[in-house]
Amino acid sequence: MSEFNQNELAQIQQSVSVEQIQLSEKIGALKATAFFKKLVTVTEIKLIAEIKETKQYKGLNIISTNGKPVTVTTFEEFCNSLGHSYEKINQDIQNLSVFGEDFLETSQRMGLGYRDLRKLRKLDDADREVIIEGEAVKAEDRESLIDLIEEMSAKHRKQKDALETENKELKADKDALETILQKKDEKVNQLDTQVTKLSSPAEIKRRAESEPQELEKAALETLSTESILFLTAFNRYINALGGVMDIAESKDLPQLFEHVDESVVAVCQRYAQYVQRLGTEVSFEEILNPSWMFPETADTDTSGQ
Repeated sequence: MSEFNQNELAQIQQSVSVEQIQLSEKIGALKATAFFKKLVTVTEIKLIAEIKETKQYKGLNIISTNGKPVTVTTFEEFCNSLGHSYEKINQDIQNLSVFGEDFLETSQRMGLGYRDLRKLRKLDDADREVIIEGEAVKAEDRESLIDLIEEMSAKHRKQKDALETENKELKADKDALETILQKKDEKVNQLDTQVTKLSSPAEIKRRAESEPQELEKAALETLSTESILFLTAFNRYINALGGVMDIAESKDLPQLFEHVDESVVAVCQRYAQYVQRLGTEVSFEEILNPSWMFPETADTDTSGQ
């Protein structure tokens, strides 16, 4: 060994800590189980997962593949120093976390690839449990297991596509509703502006000084606009009542029904008082029980009965 290499090794040895010694023992165990091969065993994955979790790899001094000393600072560098890719090791650790030791060992014996395991990871917990606990795994029937994974994956994709379609439709409905409400608000604002203009003192005076026909026309316009605004507000009130009653019924909230009754009574009383003060004859009895619903019948002679 050259003097240069001896000095480098001496520097490494001086910086070795107890944790690094323990880590070196683990790395030695990995090598002892033939880690440098294509397939990583469950035991090796558990060991690497422990090193990753505890971050023991940080500050590890090793000799790189080109023969130079390096200090490991990331888990990716640690994976590379072991001769495996960072992505592959992370998939192994993820598979161990999702499937557990028993199934992962079985899958390795059955020769399942990363692609099959990735599909299995993406399934819902219930579907994945059905496969893992199924007869194909117990019998280690590779072909049946792969077919089942493909079937479940197709089902999962179909459900996902259906959900995405439903979400798009809901968004489209929401956008359409927002457009309708926006146009409705714009119309209401336009009517409010017209009412404000028509009811201003200057406008009233100007119309009063105009010909009677113009004054009558302006009054009718004002009455028509106010009627539309009133009916619009009334419809909003009715819709609000319906929403509150739906909540009260679905959540079984009897007190909420009482508040609805109180609100309706208050509104009706206020309206009836104004109509009465105005002197306009409105038969609420006729509205509730119209005469056409109870046609008069001819008097019959029952004396002979």
